[in-house]
Amino acid sequence: MEVDQLWNGCLSSRYAWTVVLDPETSAKITHYRPRNPPAAWGEVAPLVRSVVAATVTAVPYDVERLLHITGRLALWAEAAGLERDPDAWLRNEVIDAFVLSLAAGIEASTVRTYRTWLLRVRDALAFSKRGEAAPARLHANANPHQPYTQAELARLRHWAAHLPRQQRTDGLALLGLAAGCGLTPREVAGSR
Repeated sequence: MEVDQLWNGCLSSRYAWTVVLDPETSAKITHYRPRNPPAAWGEVAPLVRSVVAATVTAVPYDVERLLHITGRLALWAEAAGLERDPDAWLRNEVIDAFVLSLAAGIEASTVRTYRTWLLRVRDALAFSKRGEAAPARLHANANPHQPYTQAELARLRHWAAHLPRQQRTDGLALLGLAAGCGLTPREVAGSR
């Protein structure tokens, strides 16, 4: 992966193809530095710039946001001792570990957004030639409802506790599905 500065101020990125970017986007990529960059930034910056230059036209995200999140991923991967290679950073399991490491400090919706951006960057770089499956597109309601109130769960627990032997075990298993997995009454009724 290479990034060249052309005579007209545009960047040219060669990953598996060549992309020539406009001067404004090129300047944003060339001059990007995180606030208070750690010492490792100098090592990963060229790779971050290459990844963003190669993908900025293929994903629907702002170049500054891509630089920010790709830079954070690269710095996290460097601190974690991963190979200094975007191919290593942009694996599904690495992206998931990275966003989970952020989960305590930011909102869940931001974590999901970061994951989506990084997976789109990964897809844009076409790592599928390695045989790695495309990531699953996940969507969940940001505010899921609880199917049961505490009173309903208490009544179900009482019901299950007073069943005969095997039925008690089955009833408690259904209660676990209902409360633990959030199955609705219709889904519990269809369970076996």
